[in-house]
Amino acid sequence: MSNILVTGGSGFIGSHIIETLKDANHKVFNIDRTKSNFGDIFEDIDINHSSKVEEFLKKNEIEYVYHIAAIANARRSLENVHETMVNNVAGTASILNACANAKIKKVILASTVWVYNAADKKNARKENGNIILDEESSILPDCGGHFYTTSKLCSEFLCQDFKSLKNLNFTILRYGIPYGPRMWPGLVLRAFTENALSNKPITINGDGSAKRRFINVKDLAKGHLLALDPKADNQIYNLEGDKDVTIKELADLVSLNIKNVKVEYIIDKTRAGELKTDSIEISNQKIKKDLGWKINVSIKEGVESYINWFKNNN
Repeated sequence: MSNILVTGGSGFIGSHIIETLKDANHKVFNIDRTKSNFGDIFEDIDINHSSKVEEFLKKNEIEYVYHIAAIANARRSLENVHETMVNNVAGTASILNACANAKIKKVILASTVWVYNAADKKNARKENGNIILDEESSILPDCGGHFYTTSKLCSEFLCQDFKSLKNLNFTILRYGIPYGPRMWPGLVLRAFTENALSNKPITINGDGSAKRRFINVKDLAKGHLLALDPKADNQIYNLEGDKDVTIKELADLVSLNIKNVKVEYIIDKTRAGELKTDSIEISNQKIKKDLGWKINVSIKEGVESYINWFKNNN
């Protein structure tokens, strides 16, 4: 059993990580600006108050830190660049500094597959017409294309610097598109579900052919538990789904569980700069090979389970 801190543990992903860690008999602490209801030991601390974070780490003899707290809404990043950089970049620097001073064993950082917007796609290997990107793909400085992507790349670079300069171990987890209970309104399955249950049309940006590889939050959280393994020290892993799902196919799955769903197709200009995966496959093979991670929840099962949860909790 280890003493573990989760930053942002009151949110969608952080709360599931807390539950998974507790199920594995770890003692879990949470700092957030919002009160938690998940049986953790909670304290309201701003992640940018590094000295307070350091004091908390030392007082509670924390061994591992999951840094999940961040601005995760890409549209919000477009609207407020400064807020995004203060929380996602300066906040990460603050947490890493506190962890280095407190001699934490390892920091596990929440990142995103959006960083592959900046990958060198011209020189990447290809299979069956798809560009294959993985943790070894080169990152180009002029290709990020979004403030959110840039903020996460900066956070990853900070982890590398703290390892080389202050010997602070890290594991970086790049998320695919998560879904499941407690997901926030900006995520696509929640938006589809809310509209369908309110007799409003599901709105799809484009023609519905855009592909995504969704990952259930329970599978995502299991990847975080596995990241405690020393084999994951100073490694980057993609927590990405196994199968392509078009946005139209996702709408069809919602229609299987909610009657009389209507669909509208629009062009949403606020979606500029988002990761396009139509001819790209982001590999999840490294974490499967190194840590034995696997996908347990299929998209069909996960959508049905989420809709049932939503009906019972809203």
